[in-house]
Amino acid sequence: MLKKLLILIYLVPLLFPIFGEAKSKHLLFNRPADSSQARYVIDLMSIAYDKLGYKMHIIDFNHQSALAAANNGTLDGQLGRISSISEQYKNLHLIDFPLFEFNLILLKNCLHCSFEQLNSIAIQAGYPAAQDYLDNNPFIGNVVRVKSVTAQLNLLTQKKVSGLILLDFILHTKHPSFDMSQFQTEVFTPIQSFHFLHTRHKALIPKLEAELRRLNENGTVQFLRAKYQLD
Repeated sequence: MLKKLLILIYLVPLLFPIFGEAKSKHLLFNRPADSSQARYVIDLMSIAYDKLGYKMHIIDFNHQSALAAANNGTLDGQLGRISSISEQYKNLHLIDFPLFEFNLILLKNCLHCSFEQLNSIAIQAGYPAAQDYLDNNPFIGNVVRVKSVTAQLNLLTQKKVSGLILLDFILHTKHPSFDMSQFQTEVFTPIQSFHFLHTRHKALIPKLEAELRRLNENGTVQFLRAKYQLD
């Protein structure tokens, strides 16, 4: 019995580093809104992390609070976000490899009015692209923040707001049959989406960027883009 106890005492310190290493090889991210772009990013980043010896774990998490959770370290980063989020969330570091591009668009219910002339607009909370545009293009009308693109569309069709700012791929994914012809559409700007890691994983960033470049060079990125019909 004493011999077994001594063996156990000897083995426990040796096992702790193994457990610690295993824990450090897992990365936690929130599940993005389902779309072809999201499935592509999950697939691509899973492959890249696997090549580096890491496993991604994706959990359901309140989208509106995901950025704050990633910044405080509850999550290990963000799968795909616009580049400017690091200005507000200082603990999130951009991985310098554009994942995909989308358009920020304006839907409005007036034919000849400009964006500046609208009385009110609705934007979706949790997607910084619209707020970022407003920060750089001041709007004097009323800004209504809602939780979903469905709520945005309802406000517009009921004429409770004059316009919407939204991400084109989210609109097409959530409401593929929505009749856009009844409204005026204006493309504000194309925007690139990037992966972000919390600052505690800063040493991993150059390795991950190199791996993503390798996957681009060997055709994996192009294969996945075709798989999810992003081209």
